[in-house]
Amino acid sequence: MELSVQFSFMDWLLIIAITLSLASLALLPLRDSDTWKKRGISTWGTPPLIVFFRSTRGLGMLDFLSWPKTLWRGIATAGVPLVVLSMAYFLALLMLMTVLMIKEPPEPGSYNAPRNILLIPGLNEYVPFVWGWIALFVTMFVHEFAHGILCRVEGVRVKSMGIVTFLVAPIAAFVEPDDEDLFGTDKKSPIVSKGARIRILSAGVISNFLVALLAFALFFGPVIGALEPVDRVIVVDVKKDSPGEIAGFYKGMIVLGSDNMNIVKLEELYSKLQKEPRVKMLQDDQEKNLDLKTTPVKGVMVASVFDGSPAEVAGLAPSTIIIQIDEAKIDSLRDFKNYMNTTQPNQIIILKAADGNTYNVMLTSKENGKGFMGIGISGDALYASGVAFQQAPTRQFLAALKAIPNQGMQGFAYLLSLPFTGIPGFTEKGFPGFSGWIINVYQPTGWAEVLGEKYFWIANLLLWIGWINLYAGLFNCLPAVPLDGGHIFRDLVQSGFERFVNMQKAERLTRTVVAVLAWLVLTSIAITVFAPFTHGI
Repeated sequence: MELSVQFSFMDWLLIIAITLSLASLALLPLRDSDTWKKRGISTWGTPPLIVFFRSTRGLGMLDFLSWPKTLWRGIATAGVPLVVLSMAYFLALLMLMTVLMIKEPPEPGSYNAPRNILLIPGLNEYVPFVWGWIALFVTMFVHEFAHGILCRVEGVRVKSMGIVTFLVAPIAAFVEPDDEDLFGTDKKSPIVSKGARIRILSAGVISNFLVALLAFALFFGPVIGALEPVDRVIVVDVKKDSPGEIAGFYKGMIVLGSDNMNIVKLEELYSKLQKEPRVKMLQDDQEKNLDLKTTPVKGVMVASVFDGSPAEVAGLAPSTIIIQIDEAKIDSLRDFKNYMNTTQPNQIIILKAADGNTYNVMLTSKENGKGFMGIGISGDALYASGVAFQQAPTRQFLAALKAIPNQGMQGFAYLLSLPFTGIPGFTEKGFPGFSGWIINVYQPTGWAEVLGEKYFWIANLLLWIGWINLYAGLFNCLPAVPLDGGHIFRDLVQSGFERFVNMQKAERLTRTVVAVLAWLVLTSIAITVFAPFTHGI
């Protein structure tokens, strides 16, 4: 007998609470233990869920790596303007997002779920667990190691290095400089100038940017350049509770054909289904023979519906497959374009969809004087038993991916959102890298051909190392203490005030400005978390 147990949300909360309680009890002996502190292990919090592991091993390596002092100091000095520009850019982006959320709070969804605010692999559903953790470790390592090297370049003592864990899960790495050397105390001035301190604080961000630049240069260059599309037909939509869903069809499945026939074109699938309903499918490296109960029909698929368009007013939705307009059959994109070129503004057309629904659409005017309904078409499609098939848009997808670096600041903003938004018309729920159906419609060529599937490991590794380093660097630029950007901003502001007022007054003004800006940043972050819950109020 098979026993099935389902947990509710409250059950999971209770399980998590019990687990954290037991774990914190296990860590209690470490909290006030001088013995463990001497060994470099200490805890933080009540209950003590955060554990610090410190070590002096590796400090000699910092001294060795810091010997070309002029080189490191020059790189850091050259990178400081980039850090300041990044600070302004990301702060402006955060403020813009905050204003938009206040004016029109978005509906709660996976994009703005609290779990997806943090870039913790496994917790954030858009960041893959394995590649995400590898990239996060690389990001933390280069960030903190860069701080350590610049500390030694400027003569600041480094007391220890280590990692921080939440219970047993690593969440951060750190280099612990001597705070008295770096920031001074009420009775003692720091041993470094403000300029040197800014270089030290900027080093982590600069190193993240350099690693991101290298990773993306390889990813968008030789790696993507070695990718060749493979003709495949894929499942692009399955209607809920349809016969196709009941039969076992899922979105993203690859059509293989049958035991004695490979299918790589949409027309081949149409001919096959005309003769027999059974088709061999591929899902997650497993082959399945599935049946479609109804005869397929041809049409064109709606990829998007423009806001406020006649199509939206008529109730037309994305993923709808249009098979007829008025009395004209629409078997292909060519048929659709030919018919729409005969229409006029203010004309009412009747669309028939593959699922049996009809829509009355009153067309508006287009630049060429023809009728306009306001939809984007993704191409030819087949529909049977609630399942929609299309030719995998491999070439268009690859072209859109390759075009990102050539789009300037728009491409940069697009790159930042890529894991969440994906490539419109090709991927949904973001772009996790080369996984799922994507690896079945591409193959490595040239230098990468000998790697086989390992090629996709390299592509995913570079993508996530680049993206997490870029995002972590930008986030650390925010002018809010304890982030690096907060300390850098404080020194820059105080240096500016000291040109006009005495040191004591400059320090008071700086504390005020820094506190106001830190409050603004933290409030903006809080609004991005809670605004979706105010939607509709």
